Amino acid sequence: MTEPLHPSIAAHYARGEEPDRLGGDIPTLEALRTRILLARYLPEAPAVVLDVGGAAGAYALPLARQGYDVHLVDPWAAHVEEAARRSAEQPDTPLTSVRLGEARQLSAADASVDAVLLLGPLYHLVDAADRAAALGEAFRVLRPGGVLLA
Repeated sequence: MTEPLHPSIAAHYARGEEPDRLGGDIPTLEALRTRILLARYLPEAPAVVLDVGGAAGAYALPLARQGYDVHLVDPWAAHVEEAARRSAEQPDTPLTSVRLGEARQLSAADASVDAVLLLGPLYHLVDAADRAAALGEAFRVLRPGGVLLA
């Protein structure tokens, strides 16, 4: 297993630009298309969703507002702190959990979630074996019939 984040990706995150990349007043095409796909393929709320590499919660927070039981995990401490702060700003529909963690070694139990969002890790993990490990972990934590969105 290689380092948690490739140095160039860590440098990008250190600049602090990622938390607002998919949100803001004018969503990106990526964000708009992803929201359409989430609406189409996620099971109905209150399904349990694990957002792996969820950064500051661009997708996790709206899903929590829609009634999903959302857990967010990200390897970058500043993202986890920002997601927790933003979650606290929606006290009626907070994220169920926000944790520092790694796509290749998820702490979730086997067959414990209805859906896994693996939207960033597959292009952030530059080694093919690391991507395979992340996919293996995603399938491990999915319940039978669960959905992986990657």
